[in-house]
Amino acid sequence: MYFWNLNDLKSLMANRPLTDREVLPYVIAYSVLTSAAFMLPTLSVNRWDAAGAIWSVALAIGGTIYVYRRNGGSAGEHFLQRLLVIGWVVAVRLVVVFFLALIALFVVIEIFGELSEETTWYEFLLIAIWELIGYERVAHHVGDVAQRTAHFQGEPA
Repeated sequence: MYFWNLNDLKSLMANRPLTDREVLPYVIAYSVLTSAAFMLPTLSVNRWDAAGAIWSVALAIGGTIYVYRRNGGSAGEHFLQRLLVIGWVVAVRLVVVFFLALIALFVVIEIFGELSEETTWYEFLLIAIWELIGYERVAHHVGDVAQRTAHFQGEPA
């Protein structure tokens, strides 16, 4: 299971599709994290929480369609495994960056203002940008694998 090295993963996926056994750990990790997300307690919901939920749903739809197109659309191959496996590695990388940015944000808030118990516009913005970057990076890497696969098969890229 890959956690960080996208170059080796992309080379492997460009040469051959992953087996179901190779994809299984990513499916399990995705399922566990998705289930755990629904267990997070919510003390209060405000307009920024609602905006974040709407944004996340809209981005999930639009972002997935964008990744699908970068994979070659209806002519593309192995879309689901590429989305899931590359998405996992990109997410691991982004979680590290996100937590560093979150720590910096909390330091700035502690120095210059009060920490709110409710979601604020800047927290919404940070998460929205993080999610957008995530889909863009997944689409970039899936597109790269699709082009490499076409190149290895002797097709025009």
